[in-house]
Amino acid sequence: MSIINLLNVGIAPDELNNSIVSMWTRESIRPVDFYRTGFEVIFYNHDRQHALNSVLSSVIPEGKEILITGEDELKNVAEKADQFGIQSIIFQAEIDEIHLIEALLNSHKGISHLILVVEQDDGKIENYVRNISPFLKHRGIGLILYCLVPVQRVNDRTNGMVDFMIGGWENIPDKSFIVARRSKLVQTEGNARTLTCDLYASWQWSLRSRGTHIEPVEM
Repeated sequence: MSIINLLNVGIAPDELNNSIVSMWTRESIRPVDFYRTGFEVIFYNHDRQHALNSVLSSVIPEGKEILITGEDELKNVAEKADQFGIQSIIFQAEIDEIHLIEALLNSHKGISHLILVVEQDDGKIENYVRNISPFLKHRGIGLILYCLVPVQRVNDRTNGMVDFMIGGWENIPDKSFIVARRSKLVQTEGNARTLTCDLYASWQWSLRSRGTHIEPVEM
């Protein structure tokens, strides 16, 4: 990744860092200690479309498919995936239809990740995840949350099921972030389909401000 592209990776100001923590959990965690939860935050001086592209480019293995579900903006995600040569299946469903995803997973063995598109934080997130989590766990499918609006306490409400969360702010459209499970994030090294959307390189660049004193993961 060139230095020009790395300039898209920034250090979030305190108020945005605190906002990211509250979107993720109800726990009182200092942003500087967030890494001790086992998750990492990558902050971008760019819109959430760039954050989505970074996840698609780096997280989805070559030759694998994604399943996109939710109620809106699903086609946009599919179009982004297609730019990276990733095949996708769109399943637009209400909560009471979400159980039908099991049939799709049974007929498409190459799905590695499910992307849940969140258009509003109205309590449906936990209902969606509660209904699909048994299928995802059984098949080892990763869960990516693509949030088009700010949300609250996602990790708590989904019982820790989310591997990657893409988010941002309505009043600051040129900033975005990714919360990534570290054990999944390290697996993206060398996987990026394009250097401009290399999630692992962005994470490594963001670590330059952390310093050398690292506390154990215990939160």
